[in-house]
Amino acid sequence: MVGVIDELGYSSIGELELRELKTRATPTLPRLAQRRTHELQVCTYKLLFDGMVSGVLQSEYLIQILNLRPEQELGPQVKENAIQCGLTVSTLKDIIELTCLNLTFSELPKIDSLKLEYCYQGDGTFLGCDMVNFKEENVMEQVTFYLSFWKGQREIQGVDIEDVWKCRMCDYSNICKWRKQHRTPTKRFK
Repeated sequence: MVGVIDELGYSSIGELELRELKTRATPTLPRLAQRRTHELQVCTYKLLFDGMVSGVLQSEYLIQILNLRPEQELGPQVKENAIQCGLTVSTLKDIIELTCLNLTFSELPKIDSLKLEYCYQGDGTFLGCDMVNFKEENVMEQVTFYLSFWKGQREIQGVDIEDVWKCRMCDYSNICKWRKQHRTPTKRFK
């Protein structure tokens, strides 16, 4: 999973709010199945961000997960910039460790609220927004379920029938047993 938080900011009541903008090809709000996917995305961002500012994220994990080369020597311009910022670093590991420490000891709070905003791509018209209810136990249950497939701990499972639209974008739709059983369309978006 790779993603970028669109925006973090303080709400009118002083809470740290994560805002995620979703643009739509049609001037309608997405169906519930797609909204659930968006909700899981921002909830996962909250888990990761809160873990970073509370010290749960360790530099070793980040290096391992991203398959980085921690002993990679930094270039002269990076070192020079670091010196100007009052830092003494020589490797990528030095920067990652400082970043993790900086986040842990910063005064950044955990995220208080999650907001999904929907706009029409055609003209930027605002379509609506959803405030996402974060329940860590539910999010961890979903993440664990999806990760179990990628870790080889469970068999593949077809999508729910209301999510059949996802088959149009799947690279494996031409060999999918579930799709053949349910006779979903093979048309793909280009």
